[in-house]
Amino acid sequence: MNVPRVSSPARTTIRALAPAVLLLSGLAACANDDPNAFAPACAPVGILGDAADYSDYGTAEDRPDLAKLISHGSILGVSGHCSSAANNTQLHTEIRLDLGITRGPATGASSLPVPYFIAVTRDGQVISKQTLTAQAQFPGNADRVLVRTDPVDFNLPVSRAQPGTSYRIEVGFQLDAAQLAYNRSHITH
Repeated sequence: MNVPRVSSPARTTIRALAPAVLLLSGLAACANDDPNAFAPACAPVGILGDAADYSDYGTAEDRPDLAKLISHGSILGVSGHCSSAANNTQLHTEIRLDLGITRGPATGASSLPVPYFIAVTRDGQVISKQTLTAQAQFPGNADRVLVRTDPVDFNLPVSRAQPGTSYRIEVGFQLDAAQLAYNRSHITH
């Protein structure tokens, strides 16, 4: 049985005031007397140019014979977010990568490991680096898949003198010396 809803003037007034109350409560949070309080500024994120592509030929001697290509990958995007943590003394950051991975003719494997890294730098120096592995799963006859990595969480110490923007986050494929040399000689930036 449907009962018609009747809107009372009080209910209409409360609905009309709700956005204003939310706005004022948000502004009240900005009026913090704590001299260390600030809105968080996320660290800039970049893809390291020399490590933006990944080609696995097995051995350096097989490079660049396409018949011996095991897999190739490209970083398609980086996403994430940051927020204040620990009474505004840390910047909680979450990063994930979108990778395009192609299975080469030298493998019939339905799953291939893809090594990548996330590094935090400050003043051009690496202060933290995580080397991780994503798994590229190839269903059926598919030779190309999109891999979204698991989110990686970390906390950066921050203050007024050292805001989140004093850091930089660099991502890329974890390459061996031969792969890096190949990228540097074959990829133009």
